[in-house]
Amino acid sequence: MVIFDIISIILLTVLLFWTVYNGSIIYVGIKSRRKQPVANAPQMSELPKISLIVPTKNEEVVIQRCLDGILKMSYPQDKLQVIVVDGNSTDKTAQICARYVEKYPQTFQFINETATKGKPAALNAALPFTNGEIIGVFDADSVPEKDVLEKVVSYFNDKEIMAVQGRTTSLNEKSNVLTRVIAMEEKAWFQALLYGREKLKLFVPLTGSCQFVRKAALDELGGWDQNSLTEDVELALRLVEKNHIIKYTPDVCSAQETPCGLRDLFRQRVRWYRGYMETALKYGRLLDNLNKRTVDAEVSLAGPFMMVVSLLSYINWVGVAVFLSQSNPIINFTGLVIALTAVSLFSVGIALAASEKPIKLKNLLWIPSIYIYWLLQMCIAGWAFLKLVFRRKRDWTKTEKKGC
Repeated sequence: MVIFDIISIILLTVLLFWTVYNGSIIYVGIKSRRKQPVANAPQMSELPKISLIVPTKNEEVVIQRCLDGILKMSYPQDKLQVIVVDGNSTDKTAQICARYVEKYPQTFQFINETATKGKPAALNAALPFTNGEIIGVFDADSVPEKDVLEKVVSYFNDKEIMAVQGRTTSLNEKSNVLTRVIAMEEKAWFQALLYGREKLKLFVPLTGSCQFVRKAALDELGGWDQNSLTEDVELALRLVEKNHIIKYTPDVCSAQETPCGLRDLFRQRVRWYRGYMETALKYGRLLDNLNKRTVDAEVSLAGPFMMVVSLLSYINWVGVAVFLSQSNPIINFTGLVIALTAVSLFSVGIALAASEKPIKLKNLLWIPSIYIYWLLQMCIAGWAFLKLVFRRKRDWTKTEKKGC
């Protein structure tokens, strides 16, 4: 019984700290949403050259939508370079891209990799060919808003800012229950947690798409880490290590596709969570230079570990309930923290539902599914942790796009 008690107290203490810490950041983010900044449009003569990189691999169902969206942006085409890097697709992706290169040769370039090496390798393949002062990355399913680049440029007028992370939204939020819940999670991430981190001047991670970095900073750091499963956050940590500033900008917005099925979600999140865990362990050295950004970076990267701790808490609770007396106080204590986790999740869901305009009562009906989704995420994080511990094969698995 003593062992169960000790394990329970340790796990619950960690979870309580994690809940309170992130809850405070989310509170700041939600409270500050009404005062979100709006970028000032720069003068046309001040616009720098921008290079956009679009990595692809069998994206025939979405790539045309993405490239059309880029063409519709209001940024002058003579100051825009678009490099599509294809990972040796076996569908019609290359043929579709070739039409854009033929029709807009001053804007589009196409690089065909002879072997698929993952997204970071594709980004590095394009880097030597870029001629812009600012390098942007859009996934193949992205549909950027028309004025994205003008807004980005206005933020880069601050010479201390080395990278800008925009906000992504779901193109297919209403496809099914899963996409609706994932979209709610993304809103909580971008509109509450990331915005809270920005307001508190904490660590702002890059998220893979709708991200922009100064070319000088990428040259300094040697591009993206091809061995990382989460090259975006790994790059963000190297920027923080160099004391560079990453800014989150909610008015810089691009839509993209949300995973439609459990299989796609599982594959995506296993890579994310294992990548976060590996990166957290690799960059523990950040704590040698203690400041609020480095500390928050490590706390942020510990997210998947906390999911594993939460899963262990549930398992421990079941173990106590089955093998020990039902009157054991640890059962009640663990149950209380589990209930508090549920309340926290529902509170965020209610806040997001209330922030939707116009406010609809039916949006509240989706909130209970958040808890089920949290249980699923804990299991996925647990599987990613086991793959890390047992050193299973590391694959940069892409998320399949359906053109939803």
